[in-house]
Amino acid sequence: MTSNPVVRFWGSAVIAAALLALAAAFLLPYEWLGMVMPGERRRAWLLTMWTGGVFCILFGISTLLGTFRGVGVREVADAGSVAEAVEKDREAVREARLTGFHENFGWWLVSMGVILVLAYFVAWLALR
Repeated sequence: MTSNPVVRFWGSAVIAAALLALAAAFLLPYEWLGMVMPGERRRAWLLTMWTGGVFCILFGISTLLGTFRGVGVREVADAGSVAEAVEKDREAVREARLTGFHENFGWWLVSMGVILVLAYFVAWLALR
């Protein structure tokens, strides 16, 4: 695999989205769910792609929101003072910004979810 983080980021997001869509198409237990008509199977596959994409987006956003945290009692006790704890928190935020978009799992999840939702719309238009 290439060492370029941009190619690795987008390539793995596209591959993971395609694998999820293929797994949903071929591994859903349609017979157990009582889906015998082709239209029912297509709707179940589309619903699985849509739901998987929305879940990826929401989990990714929750991961991104989890990075915004305040300074708590533990941080102040470890640092020795409020000013020192705030400075350590600012330094951690600066370091997190340096990692960038293509090295953040939260953004990867959001990107994969957007790819799945776009694939849903393409499949929905193609199968109408």
